[in-house]
Amino acid sequence: MQNPTFQTFLSRFYKTPKGLSLLNDEKLLLERSLEKVFGYYLLQLGISCEDDLVQNSRVSRKVFADAIRPSHLSSEKVQAFVLTDLNYLPFKDDSIDAVLLPHTLESVSDPYHLLRQVDKMLVPEGHVLITGFNPFGCHVIRQKFGENSQIFKRANLVKESRVVDWLNVLGYEIQKISYSSLSCVTKDIENYQPSSFLLILEHWMDKVGLDLGNVYCIVARKKVGSPTPVGLNWRFAPWQTVKKGRVIANSEVHHRSSSVNDKKTS
Repeated sequence: MQNPTFQTFLSRFYKTPKGLSLLNDEKLLLERSLEKVFGYYLLQLGISCEDDLVQNSRVSRKVFADAIRPSHLSSEKVQAFVLTDLNYLPFKDDSIDAVLLPHTLESVSDPYHLLRQVDKMLVPEGHVLITGFNPFGCHVIRQKFGENSQIFKRANLVKESRVVDWLNVLGYEIQKISYSSLSCVTKDIENYQPSSFLLILEHWMDKVGLDLGNVYCIVARKKVGSPTPVGLNWRFAPWQTVKKGRVIANSEVHHRSSSVNDKKTS
């Protein structure tokens, strides 16, 4: 089940000073993460803001998909838009080079189901980029108990570690996990200079594995298994020898081989 209310809320929230601060952090994370993502088709599932999150991507053709077409999304701004239910994506298997999910897992009731669909449409060695709110981020906690508490509590805020577990189950290689800066204040990204104390604190927290940034970004690559050789005469190992519906133990095979060799010698 899809919850487009959260995506619609983010479009309005990102226009406020608090929301714009979080959006600027997210755009910075995506800009650094998209540098090494290549291909012919990039698909963005879910539109959470009016800004173009993939404008710095090197992928040649960009496609957007969501359950609701935003009013700000004109044909001049996008190359292609697909109106679809995110639970039933109409894309061919092995057809997309990269997929961006900007807070999209937070707006569906079954995030793992969505990831399985993404896995099917991605080409081998394709990339998936996921952004989300850290449930333990200072800004996020303030929103959960502030004026937007009902919206944030209904959203499916998924921890970064849980998303990584899902990707590992699907066989993905986690290439990069990045967090926004640790801050509880609204800031202008152009003039913001973190204090030396804050930088030291972030460095120490990164060393001990504590990430309290408000926004995270995960970059993962779809791994493919090694090709299966064709045309070779594969045989079972001796301990897997099958005869008349039963498995012959290795000791029995060794005993029979010894008996045959003794007869040949005699």
